[in-house]
Amino acid sequence: MSDRELPSLREQTTDTAAYANRYRPALVRYFQRHLGNRHDAEDLAQEALARLCRSASAIENVEAYLMRIASNLLRDRYRRDQSQKASLHDAFDEWNDKHLNPLGEVPGGDRVYEGRARLERFLQALDELSPRCRQVFLLQRYDGMTYSAIAKRLGISMSAVEKHMMRALLHFDSTLEDP
Repeated sequence: MSDRELPSLREQTTDTAAYANRYRPALVRYFQRHLGNRHDAEDLAQEALARLCRSASAIENVEAYLMRIASNLLRDRYRRDQSQKASLHDAFDEWNDKHLNPLGEVPGGDRVYEGRARLERFLQALDELSPRCRQVFLLQRYDGMTYSAIAKRLGISMSAVEKHMMRALLHFDSTLEDP
């Protein structure tokens, strides 16, 4: 393929914007219907559009190709959730509501002190991680980035992201056990 046949950067950007404007709302609805979570639906819609735009081949039926990408993303998500037993995990907000303030009462001084001490132990444990491990952990847990987005941003493999997260979680598990 000659340089003349390749689309220019301006054409690629225009195509990307056109695809996003046209297909993003439908993708978000599709993912939200299957996942029930708007945040995850937005992430997967973005990933589907990114994969569509990275496709190097000429696509005859963009909608069919995009739906194939979307269904593959859902299948991959389902498999990952099954292997990681995602249904057994509580979301942080739900855990926080259940454990820290179950009846909506104002916490007493001792609970404030315990919470502050726990926060200090967590920050110390966070400082003990290697810089890359800490960066991966914060991007995932604080910024809410997916493993694939972290891998792309840092220029490392998805496996490396998973290993850093596992290392961080094991470190927190061993360090932050209640005394």
